[in-house]
Amino acid sequence: MKKHARPEKLLPETVYDRLFETSQSQRWLVRRHEKLNLLMDSCSNEEEQLFVCDILERFTYIDSESLADSLEELGKKITQDWGCTPQNALIVAMDKSRFADSSSAVAWMIKPVLADLGDWETNVIYKNLTDAIKDVKDGQKIVIIDEFVGSGQTLSGRLKWISEQLVNQGKLVKIFVGTIAAMKICMEKDLTPASDFHSTIWLKQGLNDHYSGSSLTAAVDMMLAMEEKLHPQHNFMKLKKYSLGYKKSQSTYYLENGNPPNNNFPIFWWRMWKTGKRRTALIARV
Repeated sequence: MKKHARPEKLLPETVYDRLFETSQSQRWLVRRHEKLNLLMDSCSNEEEQLFVCDILERFTYIDSESLADSLEELGKKITQDWGCTPQNALIVAMDKSRFADSSSAVAWMIKPVLADLGDWETNVIYKNLTDAIKDVKDGQKIVIIDEFVGSGQTLSGRLKWISEQLVNQGKLVKIFVGTIAAMKICMEKDLTPASDFHSTIWLKQGLNDHYSGSSLTAAVDMMLAMEEKLHPQHNFMKLKKYSLGYKKSQSTYYLENGNPPNNNFPIFWWRMWKTGKRRTALIARV
């Protein structure tokens, strides 16, 4: 945020200086200074404004360079550690729907990385789990890749479903999972069908891993008070389902030019105010 770019409401000097410092460490906020100003304006008091700065400082922002590093790490994990080759493995996005998904984007972006590591061809890199499970051969390996794993519930369910499908088809297949980023809490779910699960970036919860005792209670209460300003429902989504992030996962994560996960605190992406007025979110999400 530029030093002279003040919000419509004059901020307390402590908040203004803190916000400027936060924007220096989180450079992605600079391009969003107008949206950031609106977020500051929506806060009820200085305490909330400083609280938002605390959360923003803990964001893990993946820029293009960081993404390239993560893709290279995943490529090496797949080919070197897991021993996958174009002859013995299929790579597949963790997607089984007809709609656009970030895992499909990662499957596409990892192609040139794999090309540098072996004679990989596009016909062994899938965008849909159903097709990959149908085509994988008995004795082969299947590598599921994704951009982000939050609570782990979706991943756990997909692994169970994949295992059942393979058993029904009479195939013995080793399953591996690789992702750009994952929250540590996902490891609390049953991921045993996977022989290995690798994330290039591990994420902590925005509140639970930074506060304790009465301070944690106060932080949660403050976040819930801020959520009270949001509309309880937008289109098909109900706010209570995403309170503190989906499954209360308290995520603070954003991939450059990506669709931020609903595991993030809704104050950063929810699109409607309680009054019914459309809201300009700090990080837009579809």
